[in-house]
Amino acid sequence: MKLTPLYHKHLELGAKMYTTGMGYAMPAYYSSVEEEARNVRERVGMNDVSLMGRLDLKGRDALALTQKLIVNNAARLEDGQALYSVLCNDKGLIVDDVVVLRFEQEHFRIITSSMYRAKTQVWIRKHMRGMNVYLTDVSSSLAMIGVQGPKSRDLLSGITDIDLSKLGFFRFAFGKFGNAPCMIARLGFSGELGYECYVNTEDAVDTWDMIAEAGKPHGVMPYGMDTLDALRWEKGFVFFGFDATEKENPYECRLWPFIRYNCGDFIGREALLKIKEKGPAKKLMGLEVSGEKLIAANQPVKIGGKTVGETMAGFRSANLGRNLGYAYLNAPHFAEGTQVSVAINGVETPATVAEMPFYDPEGKRLRM
Repeated sequence: MKLTPLYHKHLELGAKMYTTGMGYAMPAYYSSVEEEARNVRERVGMNDVSLMGRLDLKGRDALALTQKLIVNNAARLEDGQALYSVLCNDKGLIVDDVVVLRFEQEHFRIITSSMYRAKTQVWIRKHMRGMNVYLTDVSSSLAMIGVQGPKSRDLLSGITDIDLSKLGFFRFAFGKFGNAPCMIARLGFSGELGYECYVNTEDAVDTWDMIAEAGKPHGVMPYGMDTLDALRWEKGFVFFGFDATEKENPYECRLWPFIRYNCGDFIGREALLKIKEKGPAKKLMGLEVSGEKLIAANQPVKIGGKTVGETMAGFRSANLGRNLGYAYLNAPHFAEGTQVSVAINGVETPATVAEMPFYDPEGKRLRM
């Protein structure tokens, strides 16, 4: 079993623990998913995301390699700026989804999930041959604490020397928490104003305690990975490896807006252009489900008894009070408003195809 630097803190706080697919012991929730999700939306929550992969690319060809790997345009980044993207193979299928941070022209960091950290390293090393660049996995040297919610800026501003009022969306800066060096990035997976705080592994527990103590006047609560799922589902965010896999391309799983065809000959460019021209064979969409019972994953979605898709997840939104789901629907059945049915405990249940995100569709809260 793999442990993050905050494992014993989660036990101390009474978290309901589980083991991830990659063997990490992580908190599912502390009090309840519903309470924690509402608290992030209304006040502020903190969570442990130290299991994420952090891969540093350094050298003269760091930018060129990054441009080759991702479908987005890393050349537009300034020092201290980040972007979201995917890596694709020659067929246009997704290899991984990543956040790319630019420290300087010869230093980029690629943030991956724990599930794909090793595979993505292999993929990068394969494509960096002959280039003046080297890769270092710095994941184990860093802890990563998410602080998310409308009160997150107020909380962190009281304990860091970084001026967070000037830190824009998808920007990051270096400073300190007390005497501990840190990097704070205005990023997150909650759909709220939020930050990801990087500290050295040995400073993880002290930093967690500092954030928790400073957060008391703001109503801070810890939240677990099940709560993180609930928050991201409301926002229509894709968790690669679950809602999307190596069998999908960006047009099928709602990630096509991050493709930039004018930024050079990245891997998968020609295949993606053909997919764009033809149109996707299926598309990830939301479902508004009748009744109170949740849909399960991998269930057929039907129209008039004919299967037209498959469910990926079902959930009850604590903040919207609605029974919702994710599903892949085959063309041409992914139009918003299409009436479908899904079997729940053997009973065909009506559902309506919906656009995502369900929550804050204009993304205003992210940019508060």
